[in-house]
Amino acid sequence: MRKFLGVLVALAGVAIPAARAQCRPGPNSNEAKLLAFYSVPIAFSALDAPRRQSAWHLELQGEVSPVPTADPSIEHASECYTASSQQHSRLTRVFARPRLLLTLPLGFAIEASYIPPVQIGDAHPHLGSAALSETAALGGFGPFRSSALMLRAHGTIGHVTGPITCAQSSLQQVDPEAGCYGTRPSDDTFKPNMFGLEGVYGVTTRSGRFDLFAGSGVTWLRPRFEVGFTDLNGVTDNTQVEVDLTRLSLLGGATVNLPAFFAVTAEVYSVPKDVTTWRLAASYRLH
Repeated sequence: MRKFLGVLVALAGVAIPAARAQCRPGPNSNEAKLLAFYSVPIAFSALDAPRRQSAWHLELQGEVSPVPTADPSIEHASECYTASSQQHSRLTRVFARPRLLLTLPLGFAIEASYIPPVQIGDAHPHLGSAALSETAALGGFGPFRSSALMLRAHGTIGHVTGPITCAQSSLQQVDPEAGCYGTRPSDDTFKPNMFGLEGVYGVTTRSGRFDLFAGSGVTWLRPRFEVGFTDLNGVTDNTQVEVDLTRLSLLGGATVNLPAFFAVTAEVYSVPKDVTTWRLAASYRLH
């Protein structure tokens, strides 16, 4: 998680003695593009084919996905800071989280995910996601015994704190005019707020062994980032970065239904304007 958060170093450039209260970069700025780019892996999208289940069906899921590497061109702050040197992001290889799905009467279902505030390296994540969906059962055709259409609303809120802009390895006590002039790492805060709507269509093969699904959606991104670095001169940089963006997304995948109510899903998730990634999930269905 700490390495994953390291990509946000570009949002604060490097800490400088002159603190700034607030910055709202434009939608085409590198700051906005980088925030949107790293919102993709944690978007709480649909993760399997829609099925009309009986009420009070419970499903446990575990999800993992790779964290892509941003193009170096957008790791260069373009609007918020005078320091404009190229940053070198450090990325974790995967992002993982648990999920819980509970079906309700009339085809409704709720989903939830929670990453508790436990220290992972130097980072303290505290993130929660939730979704509400409605599924309509449709008839079968050809090689498919059934199909379904799902409409889904989802959201992710929370925060992550840690030394994002100035990690221990970036500190220096030589040049007061250069970045990260200090002895204590920064204590920054990142809030990856987002809310979205999706439509997903899925089919089940005659054998019931495989599900296929595809969909699209729109997500409103409201990420917030706050620097928290005090230099050796005692000046604290509490610069706040605020971005409001809207993104369209596409998704598609397949599920293999295994014996004993287990299933494995592979999904491609794409935000065409930012990045395409994939996800793997394992689930256990309680009946």
